[in-house]
Amino acid sequence: MNPHPGTSKPLRVWVAETPGGLCADLVPLLGEAGCTVQCVATDDAPLPAVRVGDCDVLVLGIELPGPQALERLRRFESGRLSRQVPVIVVANRAELEYELPDAFDFLTLPVDARRLLAGVRRAASVARIEEQRLPPLEALDLILFQNYLVQHSGLHFDQRNLRILQHGLTRRMRALGLSSYRAYFDYLESFGEARQELKKLLGLLTVGETYFFRYLAHFEALRHQVLPELIARNRARRTLRLWSAGCSTGEEPYSLGILLRAHFPELREWDVRILATDINHQALNKARRGVYGSRSLRVTDPALISTWFEQRGSEYLLDESIRALVDFRYLNLQTGSYPDPGAGIADFDIIFCRNVLIYFRQATSRKVVEGLARSLAPGGSLFLGHAETLINLSRQFERASHERSFFYRLPAAPPTLEAPPRPPEPPVAPQTLPEVARARTTEADAPPAPARDAEQLYAEGQEAFNREDFAGARACFEKILAVDEQHPGAWVGSGFVHANRGAIEQARTCCEHALAADDLHAPAYFLKGLLLELEGHWLEAREEYRKALLIDMDFIMPRFHLGGIHERLGQGADARRELRNSVRLLERLPTEALVPLSGGLTREVFLEVCRDQLNQLPSS
Repeated sequence: MNPHPGTSKPLRVWVAETPGGLCADLVPLLGEAGCTVQCVATDDAPLPAVRVGDCDVLVLGIELPGPQALERLRRFESGRLSRQVPVIVVANRAELEYELPDAFDFLTLPVDARRLLAGVRRAASVARIEEQRLPPLEALDLILFQNYLVQHSGLHFDQRNLRILQHGLTRRMRALGLSSYRAYFDYLESFGEARQELKKLLGLLTVGETYFFRYLAHFEALRHQVLPELIARNRARRTLRLWSAGCSTGEEPYSLGILLRAHFPELREWDVRILATDINHQALNKARRGVYGSRSLRVTDPALISTWFEQRGSEYLLDESIRALVDFRYLNLQTGSYPDPGAGIADFDIIFCRNVLIYFRQATSRKVVEGLARSLAPGGSLFLGHAETLINLSRQFERASHERSFFYRLPAAPPTLEAPPRPPEPPVAPQTLPEVARARTTEADAPPAPARDAEQLYAEGQEAFNREDFAGARACFEKILAVDEQHPGAWVGSGFVHANRGAIEQARTCCEHALAADDLHAPAYFLKGLLLELEGHWLEAREEYRKALLIDMDFIMPRFHLGGIHERLGQGADARRELRNSVRLLERLPTEALVPLSGGLTREVFLEVCRDQLNQLPSS
């Protein structure tokens, strides 16, 4: 092996010994290649402190199980090793590769000698990179990574989640000693599969905070409505199939298992299976262990904790009977194949796919939802995150609700192929009224309706819109406009119906009619801002939201969207202010009240959405 670049000195390599005798295998190999090799941490001695200049490369042996390996894992995960020198990990467990994203390279036993020598040579030639010294991600580099990640994983990163992408990129760049985004992109293209670099990067991009029984209203719907109906329907065959798609570190599928065991003891005699999938190997490995901290259990009933967990110091080990219910597997929802009856990915009674679609562009989301629909049994239920809907994604599902939550359900009959989308309707001139309104030619044809009838129709239209019965909502609003074409609320309601099926120009026309009827109608300015935001005109949208708030300072939705625009524009303090104000306004609403013009979200659900977004904002 060539000496250290730019000097006549040989490369200095430390090899951390293992009980299996790693030094006996590697010291001769590296010595013959011209390295100066030192075997450290022999005879069960702890790993010595590693400082810059002690060696050029550390080969860290990790042999599980054993206290020595656990101590080395803790040292490595703390960052104290990789910040000093490049670290090549050699381990007896392949699954550790995705637990250690700060490793320069990862090899399993028996060691691939050619790859080890190449890795040592490359590692010794790179400079240490401090994450805070890396430049911001520029537009051209961002486009490269956006396109690559969409193509290979389906994940879409834009201004709202750019900091997650940049953090993941810079962490891998620091581990590899790469000082430019373009150099890392070249590495990712070259070794995305060969060295699992793509999966290592995805492990840094997709883990979000989760906890047991998150969105408790969904579990209440399962317990009191969905599962009793399924048990009655499946009683003859005595099977139950659930899928947690995007399971992260396992809290969601294990919550499903606890719910089944705690409240439906008769299912012990059934064939019950829970599939849990994710694209993050590190998260899957943690999930399989079933060990959690108190934060993961922060909303769990103490009685369930005492029954199904064993406390070990500050951690909680999940009961083996619950862990045995769940089958954890790797699956990329964008590139994977499902349904796949041969692999057991088909005929599910319940699918949880919560806070997953938010990572995807609309076209990818449609593809994913279509696959989920085909993976459900007739009458099966689909649960999405509270900030996600099937609007503009699928017409195969019916919306169902239980108290404070809603979910989606396939018809009991086998679903038919979805009709192709209707071609876009031609733009409507600003002064054109709906057909129903134009048909009103004389008072005798359509006598004016009493005000209370119009307001009742308006309330019915809003209720229909909230349950995603858009045809019913549109009919209510058009009935109002047939007799009162100056009703701003009906115009705004019609505009939202058009917007939700992608007819932006017609929605904008309705907005203009609403403002012509009442130029102080705050919902019309909100709708106008929303249409501008959908088209990417953030600055113009911001002004319309501000107009809505000048008229009605307690209007929650424009305030919430204004916070989102501030975040995209990099105005973190303004984003936090608007989200905090949204939380304060929501807290004033009655329990379980629907938030006006939110698409049917309840106060409790929307509070959680706002608090989640606040937690995701960088600290000031």
